[in-house]
Amino acid sequence: MLINIVYLLIALILIYVIYIAVKAINTGMEAKKLYKPKSDDDLLENDFSENNTQNISDEILKLDGLLKSGVITKEEFEQAKKKLLKD
Repeated sequence: MLINIVYLLIALILIYVIYIAVKAINTGMEAKKLYKPKSDDDLLENDFSENNTQNISDEILKLDGLLKSGVITKEEFEQAKKKLLKD
């Protein structure tokens, strides 16, 4: 009887660990969809574009979404925002 309780406890712990792993993977996938780093070619093209201001605000909104979802910290948000505004 005791061994069955131990097996049940181990199974519950394993299920919980798998749940945490799946949740982390989903959060990472959502973050990847929201924020795609720009390549050097894209940065050069957009520097002279009229839509550069719109692109910056879109990127800041994406970063804000990541901040609100807990993917990035407030410090990471501020660093990324400063980098966007400096470029």
